[in-house]
Amino acid sequence: MRKKYFYSIFIPAILSLSCSDLKKDLPSPTQSGINVHEQGWTDTSSAGFHGKYIAGNNYDMRGCQQCHGLKYDGGLSGISCLTCHSNPDGPENCATCHGVPPPPDRYGNTSNAAIGIGAHVIHFTGSGNSTTHSMTCSMCHFMPTSIYDPNHINATGRAYVVINDPLAAMKSDNVIPVPAYNQNAVTCANTFCHGSWRLPKAGAPDTTVYTADVMSGTYDAPVWTGGSAQTACGTNCHTNPPAGHKASALTNCYTCHGDVMDATGKIKNKAKHMNGMIDLVSGAAPFR
Repeated sequence: MRKKYFYSIFIPAILSLSCSDLKKDLPSPTQSGINVHEQGWTDTSSAGFHGKYIAGNNYDMRGCQQCHGLKYDGGLSGISCLTCHSNPDGPENCATCHGVPPPPDRYGNTSNAAIGIGAHVIHFTGSGNSTTHSMTCSMCHFMPTSIYDPNHINATGRAYVVINDPLAAMKSDNVIPVPAYNQNAVTCANTFCHGSWRLPKAGAPDTTVYTADVMSGTYDAPVWTGGSAQTACGTNCHTNPPAGHKASALTNCYTCHGDVMDATGKIKNKAKHMNGMIDLVSGAAPFR
């Protein structure tokens, strides 16, 4: 009888004192007995799923720590969040809200048409049709020191984009592009990798192919959610051939760029394309 008395009287008292602030923000219990959370709290398909509540609370999980401990390992409740959230930092790990890289995004989207997905995989893994250049999160995003960092999620609920990829800002013809991201149009611009480059004729390894003093890219501003329509050769970094280059069929590129292209006009070695070098059968020369 003493054990039963201790459980039914003292434990609720402890909970009410330790979790009072949390309870004020949570929905009312739907079952009799000792309840802090409503039904469906651990059911991902439920409207009452805790992930949905936390997202609606701007991902502030500090209230959870009052009962589950500062490290989410049980605390006063004795129930650890780390059983499910087993990554470092538990529920505050990046992968709790979105893929690393996405998909999914923090809303569960997996389609490239979603802004949170877009071209993440291609940029992160270098798995596109034209390059093996892979990027890290910090090359395009401010890296927060915690989930509560004020620069983590901006006022629109989307991540900040600051392009810091060295290839994107690579110098050519003594011009250093200044990469920029337009959040409304969902485009990036002024990047070496999307055509913000110049290759002067003077000092070029082969001047016979020039029709102007400078060969240049398209200075394109690809749409982040544009998908495969933007990956075809000649659509996104330079025309076929680039402006200032002597006219040539795509299937003839291999005659000078045989280490990069094959006789069908397809890239055969992505590591030698869009790598900051001019790869010719006679050797490679850097952009200047």
